[in-house]
Amino acid sequence: MSSDDARDDARNRTSAGTDPVDIGLPAEPVRAARGASVVEHIRAALDTRTRALLAHDPGTRSGSDPEDLHRMRVSVRRMRAVLKAGRSWLERDWCRSLRAELGWLGRGLGPVRDLDVQLAGLREERDELDEAERRPATRLIDELTERRESARADLLEMMRAERYERLLRSLGEAVHEGPPTASTPPAESDALYELVRGGVRTVERAVGRLGDPPTDERLHALRIEAKRLRYCAELAVPVFDGVVKDVLAAAEKLQDVLGVHQDAVVTEEWLWWLTHGDENGSEPAPVRDPEVVFVAGRLAERARARRVRQREAWWPAWRKLLRLEL
Repeated sequence: MSSDDARDDARNRTSAGTDPVDIGLPAEPVRAARGASVVEHIRAALDTRTRALLAHDPGTRSGSDPEDLHRMRVSVRRMRAVLKAGRSWLERDWCRSLRAELGWLGRGLGPVRDLDVQLAGLREERDELDEAERRPATRLIDELTERRESARADLLEMMRAERYERLLRSLGEAVHEGPPTASTPPAESDALYELVRGGVRTVERAVGRLGDPPTDERLHALRIEAKRLRYCAELAVPVFDGVVKDVLAAAEKLQDVLGVHQDAVVTEEWLWWLTHGDENGSEPAPVRDPEVVFVAGRLAERARARRVRQREAWWPAWRKLLRLEL
């Protein structure tokens, strides 16, 4: 169990939010034994992530700790990845519908989380500036904070909606009854192992499409594939451990390197928008003070330097994953 999962388990036992039983989850967590079917492993993964989602729901609503929203978003992403990886064993329309509803929730969580990341980074950068530059930097942070509060209001409205309650009950039912299965599922023999091998090949194809030099957009797409591989490997580790665990660690490293790169790209984009407005001119820049614009340029230079460093780091991380023999 990862440290993140251990924290989620602790939250599951102490959360004052929705009782898992209230949405139909079994009283005790579902565990898939070694050698269990792929569907049973999917069921256990949905159980773990649904309980984590419920555990972090109260903190996401209160906004007291940004980590709650982050963990809730991770739970949504992992469930979508598990459903995608196991879709050949699941009833097609049911799987597609549940992934779509989880995607709806993820689109509400995403903007708030992304702005949390940007705000945390800018606050750290501000603290490293000279004292005279901190006030202009604070002005930039205040502008992003307003955007974050607007996104958070939209998210809270989603979480108060009946659609969110239906999603929770659909997850509870899937765990309690077991997810609906395909009429002609693939053979079980080494199925999870093959899923991981297929995930590695998908990442390899994404690397082959990058071009030289790779664009920021394609590096971001590679990060998404590395993340999907990581979540797929998490599904298989309880069965195979060994080299699959090594794949999990290598995929996580590649994802982390590319994640820092993407954060730097987005920081530059936000700083440009704050001081120049959008590209088509429909929304003017919210900040025009020359002093603030100057500091934004300084912060953008730092973000670009981080981006360049990560462009040098992702290839060794990928080579480490490629060298693993599955």
